[in-house]
Amino acid sequence: MNSKLTRKAANAIIQSMGGGVVPQEGIEHVVVGRVREIRQLVEDLNSTADGLSCMKFLIGDYGTGKSFMATLTRYIAYRENFVVAYTDLTANRRLYAHDGKAVATYSDLIQNLSTKSKPNGNALRSLIERWLSDLQQKVAIEHEFDGVPDASDTRFTRLVTAQVQKVIHDIQELSGGFDFATVLGKYYQGYLSGDEQVQEYAIKWLRGEYRTKTEARADIGVREIINDDNWFDYVKVLTKFITSIGYRGLLVLFDEAINLYKIDHPQARSKNYERVLEFYNECTQGRAPHLMAMFMGTTDFLEDERRGLFSYKALKSRLQTNQYETEQYRDLRQPVIKLAPLSAEELYVLLQKIRDVYAALYQVEDITRLVTDDNILEIVQKALARPGGVQFITPRELIREFIGILNLLHQNPEMDRSTIFQERLELAQAETRRFTGRVLE
Repeated sequence: MNSKLTRKAANAIIQSMGGGVVPQEGIEHVVVGRVREIRQLVEDLNSTADGLSCMKFLIGDYGTGKSFMATLTRYIAYRENFVVAYTDLTANRRLYAHDGKAVATYSDLIQNLSTKSKPNGNALRSLIERWLSDLQQKVAIEHEFDGVPDASDTRFTRLVTAQVQKVIHDIQELSGGFDFATVLGKYYQGYLSGDEQVQEYAIKWLRGEYRTKTEARADIGVREIINDDNWFDYVKVLTKFITSIGYRGLLVLFDEAINLYKIDHPQARSKNYERVLEFYNECTQGRAPHLMAMFMGTTDFLEDERRGLFSYKALKSRLQTNQYETEQYRDLRQPVIKLAPLSAEELYVLLQKIRDVYAALYQVEDITRLVTDDNILEIVQKALARPGGVQFITPRELIREFIGILNLLHQNPEMDRSTIFQERLELAQAETRRFTGRVLE
């Protein structure tokens, strides 16, 4: 995952992490630990690319790095030629509902659909147009046209249409595939004729933004719409389309799953967990090829037997930890990956990486004159001395504090450093050697 750290990426890292959120760019430059977890997620992506499907639950308390790991998995997925869809579950975005809150989840996933070349979302239209453009190029080369003819060349148009129909035919076999394929065909017709209104109607339908069948039928001639009940079927249809046009699969990320746990009405909460079970069964029984889904949630979301996933017996039996697993010997191929807090050594290395990124952003030639390794050690020691120690310290708060220190010292070189650091050099140097030795082992 190594890549050159640009000032743009450095700025994204410092601004995001200084604000307590996960950076969407350059994340590979601040990865610390989680080696086995990352290897497992790469293995899961590769299996998905081979035509299997997978569902994972990243579980950890606040600040243990669930969103960070999700973003890192997204970054890896781009490298592996996946398309990625992402959403935060909220009070208004659920998995099951009858008032539009479930299809709102689908719409947000499509709104955030992204690729390596379009990582900030809204990639649906570009996916379709790239597919059509590639087909035109392919037909022009295979049939020895002089360049790519326009729509007035009926022979060329007929040949391209035949290629479009092949993809559409493959999609039609799935539940919901016929309507999805019909809408793709409508988009293609608008693409050929230059009718942007038809293209807009098609995109609106594919995003699940039609609320009535009457409106959809009037605008685009399709009798069905994507709704609260069938939206996951269309996630699978979308996955089929994505792989048909050359991508290896679709990664779907559901963050903030704790909001399902927070649903007050027991029956509504249970229905949402029933939908989780449905998704899980679809993935584990091979009915969603090339699809990998991940949920990020807290320990309560998983294990609370009154309100969590474990309150739904069918899920508890599927998601319980391997009884033979220990803290040292873990089974990461099981559906649940539990994220432990970073160790003291990992926090130390993390702050070193943040310091290097800060230096790249503000072009500080000798950043160690601003904050030394001994100073970083002191920061970590102070954090660990707080109530709870390693168990409750969160990288998010520690990083925000550290970036604040860097900002102060960089902008105020005359500042008395003793107001921040105790400069217990002899002890700190000994501790630094111990930390460094353990990290390098």
